[in-house]
Order: sequence, then C-alpha cells, then structure tokens
Amino acid sequence: MNEEFNKKIAKDFGLENMDSREQEKMIEKVGNLLFESVVERAVDAMDESVINEFDSVIDSAGGDYQRVIEFFKSKVLGFDIIVSEELTRLKRATSEIFA
Repeated sequence: MNEEFNKKIAKDFGLENMDSREQEKMIEKVGNLLFESVVERAVDAMDESVINEFDSVIDSAGGDYQRVIEFFKSKVLGFDIIVSEELTRLKRATSEIFA
C-alpha cells in the first residue's frame, strides 16, 4: 500500500497515536482485511475473460499488491467505489475494536 493510503487507514481507524511499530502492524492487518474484501467484490464484478486475465496477473504479481490494484482500476468499473464502500464497511465492523 502507498503511504497516503496508510495515513488514511491510521486516521480512519484512530491509530495515529499508537507506537509506530504497533501502528504499522495494525495498518497491515487492516490493509489485508480490506484487500481481501475488495478482491472478492472486484472478482464478483468481472466477466470470465477478465477473470482469466486476473489469474495471469495474480500468477505473475507475487506479493506486488500495487500491480493487482492497477489491474482492478483498469478492468473493474467503479473500483474506487468498491474500495470506499469496503473501507466504510470495515470501519463499521471494527468500530468497537478501535474505539
């Protein structure tokens, strides 16, 4: 994830005042949860030919999340909306944990 998005997660989830190492761990956990839910929704929005392309991207991307995100941005209509909705859903689901 990029630094700007990490800062957004820290702010949105109230992690700004944590020790920097703990903050990094929590941002990574939140980011992974968000990534999983976004991937699920993005795949649901794809037709079969795009899913086949996605499989190729996954095979070659390794751990390069940014490459997967760029693929989604170019192939999934409304991808930014999906990310925003999933971020909101995750904030609601975890509101008591991070309160």
